[in-house]
Amino acid sequence: MLEVPDKLKLLVSDYKMNLLQIRDSGSLSFHDSDVDTVFDVSRSIYERNYDKINTVYRNRFISSELGVVIGAITESQELIDHALASEGKGGQVNMCSALEELKQEGMQEGIQQGMQQGIVANIRTCKNFKISKEAAVKNIMKEFALSEEEANEYMKKYW
Repeated sequence: MLEVPDKLKLLVSDYKMNLLQIRDSGSLSFHDSDVDTVFDVSRSIYERNYDKINTVYRNRFISSELGVVIGAITESQELIDHALASEGKGGQVNMCSALEELKQEGMQEGIQQGMQQGIVANIRTCKNFKISKEAAVKNIMKEFALSEEEANEYMKKYW
């Protein structure tokens, strides 16, 4: 316990506080259904139990405010953005569609990163085998369906 000097006791509050961990909150029951929803969805996201979210919240909409709170708790800027975007469309968020959109965005991001890594590796290989820049440009244009301008940008960056 913290010892507070007598001079400062009037300035320091000594409130009792309940501290809850979302990950271990499965056995807790809250009187407010919104609080229960925030804990349930956040816990399911942390546990990567997306099937549960899909089953329980498939046809259920939650307020955009709850979506923002869940996004903040789970540190998901995408969820926050989705909730804020839905605010203008009636203020309701379907968690299943939000998570599905996140999944699709993540897949697209992964594809882009993989393509970038492939292009860089291709350029390095061409350079290591002493292939001319022109041939390397043609190679990455063909392999990655890039325009000549895009291929030249990659060459400038990674050759």
